[in-house]
Amino acid sequence: MTMNDKSTLIRPSVVVLVVVLLTILVAVESLYPIPWAPYFIIYAFLAIFIPLYTKSYKFGSVRLLAEKNVLKVFIIFLILTIVILNAMEYMYLFILSQLDLASNSMYNLNLALDDLALLAAKKFGISVDVAILIYAIYVLIWAPIGEELLYRGYMYSRLREKYGVITANLVSSFFFGIRHATHFLFLLPNYPLVAAMYWVIHAFVFGVLIAYAYEKSETLYVPMIIHFLFNIVSI
Repeated sequence: MTMNDKSTLIRPSVVVLVVVLLTILVAVESLYPIPWAPYFIIYAFLAIFIPLYTKSYKFGSVRLLAEKNVLKVFIIFLILTIVILNAMEYMYLFILSQLDLASNSMYNLNLALDDLALLAAKKFGISVDVAILIYAIYVLIWAPIGEELLYRGYMYSRLREKYGVITANLVSSFFFGIRHATHFLFLLPNYPLVAAMYWVIHAFVFGVLIAYAYEKSETLYVPMIIHFLFNIVSI
């Protein structure tokens, strides 16, 4: 690609188009007939490559993390993220229990993820533990890097320049949330719609919080580390 191509990729309208196409790609990669599904390999690569290629992010020196203001932002948003999202989880599970739906994988996100692991294990002829381990690698290693580069470093940063903080945050968090629902396409025709929609909302709120953490700290290290630590807590 030429420099002209690179400048095209960072235009806000093209940024949205790129993320839409990547969302379609990850949806297709999640379909059972795809040989490597539900492990979205091509999307995972492009989610890292495109932001790095366009240099659409702010990192700065690692020493920034030791600065008082940055450290303060990190601690505040780490606590907010854990408290708010765990409160959402407890509230959702409480509602499910009241409706006698807590043991139904069509509604319970954790059970829906179990179904995903079971089907992946059956498809590849591996144990459920190995299927979960592969997923854990995505969650703990790829997600804090790939998702933050794509949704905060690339999409949020470029949309912010034209549309401002709020619009950029809402749009990037929306796509971040929708992407999570594509995982369950692997389970078609038994798609757990309610569990998937809850995951979309959960991921959307998470995206909003750490986009603001990125905005306030001005370094992608902060949302990446928060993302990593939150995923450890979640697992």
